[in-house]
Amino acid sequence: MVVGTVFIMVFGMATLTMVESIDESVKNSEFELSEPEVTILSVTDKQESTGPIAGLSFSSPTTNSAGTGYTTGDQCELVSSGTGSGASVNIIVTAGEIVGFGFNLVPGNGYSIGEIVTINCGSSPNSGDYSVSSIEDQNTVTVINTGSETVDLSHIFMTLSDTGTKAQGTPFTPFVNHYSGSNLYLFPGEQLTTDAFPLDSTTHGFEIDADPDRAFLAIYDYNDAKNVTVT
Repeated sequence: MVVGTVFIMVFGMATLTMVESIDESVKNSEFELSEPEVTILSVTDKQESTGPIAGLSFSSPTTNSAGTGYTTGDQCELVSSGTGSGASVNIIVTAGEIVGFGFNLVPGNGYSIGEIVTINCGSSPNSGDYSVSSIEDQNTVTVINTGSETVDLSHIFMTLSDTGTKAQGTPFTPFVNHYSGSNLYLFPGEQLTTDAFPLDSTTHGFEIDADPDRAFLAIYDYNDAKNVTVT
């Protein structure tokens, strides 16, 4: 009788241990591994202090002119008196003087409103000077790492869209294309902001003067969305 009782007690304890082991196994199987969690804090679309050229006008008719010796159809560099660079424009000419601009304005970047640019066509006409009358809006993206895992900046992808026209942009990596800082990773709790950048049809799927109003972020299996603040 005693032997039987001991056997039952041992069997019961073994069964209890097995159940506890199974319960612990279930807990382990349900444990979720950490995943990158990056949240968009803001996406702006606004005019910065400098930017790509959107329009030109005569800077001062009393001290500047439309120049002489130009040829219609030339694509001419806009030589900045300030910090701007990379802009060029297709010119329309009458009797050697610039009277307007054609279809192909390459906006460059870094120009300020009122900045003087000289029309340089690479030959020897007298210079025509114009001022920058308007500049294009640019965009910035600010994100924060809300998870516990360090994220490689090259793994952060974004897509812009316009909900009004239902236009979808092209996925791009903002912190590879538009970030000049020294960070390679986004650490837990850290936030970063891109440099201001103009839209580009090839990189973003929108022309420079477009106004997308929605931003979508994805990192592997994690994603987030945010409205664009237009000012």
